[in-house]
Amino acid sequence: MKYIPTEITIKQCTDTGMAIVLMLIFTGLYTHSVIYFKIALPVLVVNMIIPKFFYLFAFLWFGLSNFSGSFISKVLLILIFFLFVVPVGFFRRIIGKDALLLGEFKKSRGSVMKTRNHKFTAKDLEHPY
Repeated sequence: MKYIPTEITIKQCTDTGMAIVLMLIFTGLYTHSVIYFKIALPVLVVNMIIPKFFYLFAFLWFGLSNFSGSFISKVLLILIFFLFVVPVGFFRRIIGKDALLLGEFKKSRGSVMKTRNHKFTAKDLEHPY
């Protein structure tokens, strides 16, 4: 699977150890408990001396981040589509908007495309919109 990291580097182990220390500090600040600060200090020292100690945590951390990165992006795109795009489409259909002229398509032999006889000048290139 692509979610499971194949190789964990020392840098990734160090980053994971720092993330654990940061989570301990934030937990201590949130709970107003000194024990989390007392745990964070030895974890930081171990992280500085033996970063490979956090190999298993790094493996889990990066595996979880790979999974959530690919999963959450798809969920967010689906939510955006169904919460914004679909209602706008329904609303435009209810009020009768037909920007693509799909209602007129194939009703006659003529084209529904707009003919645009425009001679382009240098000004069109300077201000394309």
